[in-house]
Amino acid sequence: MFSADVTKAIVAAANAAGIEPAALLALVEVETSGVPFEQDGRTPSFLYERHVAWREAGKKSKRLQAAFAAAGLAIPKWSKATQYKDEGSSASRLKLMARACAIDEEVARRSASWGVGQTMGFLAEEIGFASACEMVDHMTGNIAVQIDAAIEELKRKHIIDPLNHHQWPTVARLYNGEGYAANRYDARLADAYKRWSRKLALPTDAHPAPDLSRGQVKDLQRALKARNYRVGLIDGLAGPDTVGAVSAFQAREGLPITGKFDDATRAALAIAEPKEPGRDRATATVEDLRAAGSKTIRTADRINLLGSIKVGLGTLFGGAAAAEKTGLLDTAQDGIDKANQVKGLWQSFHDLAAPVLGDPNLVIAFAIIAAAGAACWYFAGQIAARRVDDHRSGVHAGPAEA
Repeated sequence: MFSADVTKAIVAAANAAGIEPAALLALVEVETSGVPFEQDGRTPSFLYERHVAWREAGKKSKRLQAAFAAAGLAIPKWSKATQYKDEGSSASRLKLMARACAIDEEVARRSASWGVGQTMGFLAEEIGFASACEMVDHMTGNIAVQIDAAIEELKRKHIIDPLNHHQWPTVARLYNGEGYAANRYDARLADAYKRWSRKLALPTDAHPAPDLSRGQVKDLQRALKARNYRVGLIDGLAGPDTVGAVSAFQAREGLPITGKFDDATRAALAIAEPKEPGRDRATATVEDLRAAGSKTIRTADRINLLGSIKVGLGTLFGGAAAAEKTGLLDTAQDGIDKANQVKGLWQSFHDLAAPVLGDPNLVIAFAIIAAAGAACWYFAGQIAARRVDDHRSGVHAGPAEA
C-alpha cells in the first residue's frame, strides 16, 4: 500500500515532469500497489521474468542460456503455469534472485522489472544507466531513483501524452505490452485513476448515511464481497466486518472514512471495479500459505493425513479380509512355506485373524473406511484450494497464517 512518503514523492515528480499526478499514481498502483521495496526494506520491488532470462542469457552464449535453463531460471516462452511459480512471497523472490545472480548477475538483473514503476532491467542503458546492475544499485533504498526511472521510460516510449489524456488502452499497450487485455491492464488503470482523482481532490462533506434495512445491508455485503472486500457472513447485520469493509472501501476510493454507507459511498460502490490483490496474494500457492503457518491449510493437512490413514487401513485389512474369503491367504501361506520365510510369524497372524477376516461384513466395513478416507482426501483438497483462491482474490483479507 502507498505510504504518505511514496505518494508525496510521486506527486512531486509527476508535477515536475508535466504528468498528471493521479495518472502516474494510477500507473504505479497497477504495477506495484505503491510498494517500493522487498521485505528487507532496501531491495527494489521486483518480478523475475524467466522468458526474458532465456533471451538475455542467450545474447551472451548458448552455454549461459543452458545454465539458466538447467537451474529452472529460464524458459523459451512466457508461460503462466511456470513463470511465477516460486515468486509468491518476497522471501521466495529474494532467494530466486540470489540463485540467478550466482550464475550471472547482469543477466539476472536484466531479466526482472524493478521499482515502483517496474522498469525492466534490460532498459537500463536506454534510460541512462551503464548496466542493469548499476540501475538496481541506484534504486536500492532510493524511492526517488525508482520514480525517475519510471518517468524516463514514459518519456522514451512517448507515453506521457496518452497518460495525461487518459488513453488507457494506448498506455497499457506501450507500457505493459501487446497482451495487456489479458489481465485487464487498461481497465485497472482507469479504475485506479478514478480513485486517485478523488483522493487528491479536496475533501467534501458527505451526506448523512441513511438507516438501512436488513435486506439493504445484505445487498451492501454482497456488493462489497463481489469487489473482494471481507464482510463475513451475508446476514444483513452491520457488524464489525461489514463496517470495516465499508471503511476499507472508502479508504481505497479516496472517500471520507466513516464506516457508514452514505450517498458518496453508494455512488462510488455502484461503479467500482473489484479490488486487485497484491502481487504476493495473486501468486500465492498452498506451499506459501503452509510456510506462513496458515491454520486453514494446517487443518486441511490433518484431514488429508486422516484420510491417508483410513485409506491405508481400509485397503490393508479390507484386502486381507477379501483375500481370506477367497482363499488367497492360504495360497500365500503355501508360497511362504515353500520359501521358508517368516513362517512362524505368518502362521500366528493367520490363526488369529482368519476367523475375523473371513467375515464378509468386515470386508464391507473396511471398504467403507477406505471410502471415507478417500472422501477426506477430496475435502482436504477442496478446503486448501478454496483457501488459496480466497487469499489470491483478497476475499480473505487477513494474514496468510489465518
